[in-house]
Amino acid sequence: MPRNEGVPQPILNEALEKLIEQEDGTRLYMACSNSISLQNSGPYNWRKPEEYFTEHAKGFSVELGTPSFPTLESWKRTIPAPDLWPISDVWAYHDWHQTGNGAVASYMKAMDEELGPATSLEDFERKAQMLQYVSYRAILEGFNAGLWKTNSARMFWMTQPAWPSSAWQIFSSDYDTHAAFYGTKKASEPVHVQMNLPDFKVMVINNGRASLDGATVHARVTTLDNKLVSEKKAVVSAGAGLTADAFTLDLAPALTNGVALVSLDVASASGEILSRNFYWQGRDEASYRALAGMGQAKVGAKAASRTDGADRVTVIDLANQGATAAIETKLTLFGSNGAQVLPALFTDNYVSLLPGEHRRIEVRYPASAAKGAVTVRLRGWNVAPTAVKAK
Repeated sequence: MPRNEGVPQPILNEALEKLIEQEDGTRLYMACSNSISLQNSGPYNWRKPEEYFTEHAKGFSVELGTPSFPTLESWKRTIPAPDLWPISDVWAYHDWHQTGNGAVASYMKAMDEELGPATSLEDFERKAQMLQYVSYRAILEGFNAGLWKTNSARMFWMTQPAWPSSAWQIFSSDYDTHAAFYGTKKASEPVHVQMNLPDFKVMVINNGRASLDGATVHARVTTLDNKLVSEKKAVVSAGAGLTADAFTLDLAPALTNGVALVSLDVASASGEILSRNFYWQGRDEASYRALAGMGQAKVGAKAASRTDGADRVTVIDLANQGATAAIETKLTLFGSNGAQVLPALFTDNYVSLLPGEHRRIEVRYPASAAKGAVTVRLRGWNVAPTAVKAK
């Protein structure tokens, strides 16, 4: 590609194309990085999740993104305390701006309609993470849904910024990872089970190099008060790099109450769980307000640490011990000096658990990054803030 987002003058374009053919002969020459035989750039602002399945970024998508607010801890390290709340022009220095590429107007409208206007920085960050997990997962699940049929590539602008930012990133300049990262990670699993939009078709994506044979897909649909509405299973197989349809869910009975909780998993022929996924699906934008009325979930946690070379590894066992689903359980690691441990690589985060479900999370970090025994702090959409010290 001789030029970014444009075609060079003919004297350069034609000469370069000829040179590449003469000197190499094996490489594809493309005169422009985003518009010739490519999908073009964008969008860069918040869009409805289903649009990534039906409208945006078909074909070879070179670049797209959406506002991506960092964690509460990262933002507090970035913005002076007097300017943290309410939203002000100081935020715009870190890309939270109202116009232009990445404008936050549609993002704020979605937050207000679906989750209610934020009342504090903590409330804003909590709602932002809900939106971002769904958005970033949908960007890649929409790609998965049309893999090798309507879609061949999808690239993010961007991974992380050098300057503390609130736009497009999947992790922060200080290496803290927010919900956008884990939505991306979820949709990019080696084997992935997902629910498409807007038709609620459940499918399995096999991103591996070996065939997936005789896998069992399992779906549970429940209400916010944990009543089972429906359950489905199917056996599927998918070749290497291919997808397989399982079934289509009928969410109408659950959506009469506004929001359905959809829990998916796929297990290998030997019974090993290969992928889990969890959705809170509303009937319409306003129906998501029902999430605010959920009871507080009771999540228990145990943690233990071990040394592995120059790294430390903390293993956290989570359990939903109550009768209410725990939505977006966020884990954060702190050293004995109260400083957040960074970088820290979590096998999963922003975890949702149905009543009775368990999950094990491993966190790997440089031993030098943590002073003394670490503490794991938990919070979430409806998870009361708590902490557990690793043994």
